[in-house]
Amino acid sequence: MNYNKNHVITRKDNEQIKNILEQSDVVIPDTEYQCYPEQKKHPFTLAEGATHVAMHPTKAKLAFTLAEVLITLGIIGIVAAMTISTLITNHQKKQTVVKLQRAISVLNQAYRLAYDDVGEVSAQESLDIGAEEYFKKFWAPYIKVHMYCDRYSTCGYDRNTFDTLNYTNKPMVVPNNMGTAFITTDGIFYNIRVAGGTADNSSGEIFVDLNGPKKPNMIGKDVFILSRVDDDVKGGVVVPFCSGNDLEDINSQCSAKGTMTLNGYCCAEKIKRAGLNIDKSYPW
Repeated sequence: MNYNKNHVITRKDNEQIKNILEQSDVVIPDTEYQCYPEQKKHPFTLAEGATHVAMHPTKAKLAFTLAEVLITLGIIGIVAAMTISTLITNHQKKQTVVKLQRAISVLNQAYRLAYDDVGEVSAQESLDIGAEEYFKKFWAPYIKVHMYCDRYSTCGYDRNTFDTLNYTNKPMVVPNNMGTAFITTDGIFYNIRVAGGTADNSSGEIFVDLNGPKKPNMIGKDVFILSRVDDDVKGGVVVPFCSGNDLEDINSQCSAKGTMTLNGYCCAEKIKRAGLNIDKSYPW
């Protein structure tokens, strides 16, 4: 059999080609022949000295099963949920510290201006003056008030108590005639008190709710207690409540398992002692 350059060889010719080549009486010209299998049209060249045309199996394409895809997505979802939760918590902690610093700064600026202009009175003297008159003279000219809270509902609270870490001894948001409550333009709630416990007991406490009536409204979370003090060097200053306590006392009064009456009151000072940081020991 003679083949020209453009001759096409099919699979059925393989055996015939093999037999012819084995008889050695056919000379295959030194040229290329195109061969197309019956089912798949992939051109190739017949190599010199070849005895037959071989068909190579087609490689199968690899793919994931539906189960494998779902398991992978589930793992990714769990990891993402854990990571996002941690990121949100860390962000909330940082924002809490930033807002607490801002609130203390605002109060100190106003308090020290008032101290320089009109002086300061003791806690008992402020109680004798009365909450309204005390605030009007010593605070109102030096702090920007967005809204006064004559009642808790006026400023958006749904009840008149703050939660505490152990849910006991809940202090009032707006106790009658015991202080002046207001919200500033940045949404922070303040209650500058002249009395504590009862209307007869003088107090230098200042309650601060960093996000106003928004939840959780809990001491140690978004509500912190500060205190007005008379510093011999700086004059009138506002510091975290418990600023004069030792660390053991502070930890016992800022604890998720604490049983003391004022548990949570020392949390602002605990943050300060930790370098203005809510660390792992904090009852967040």
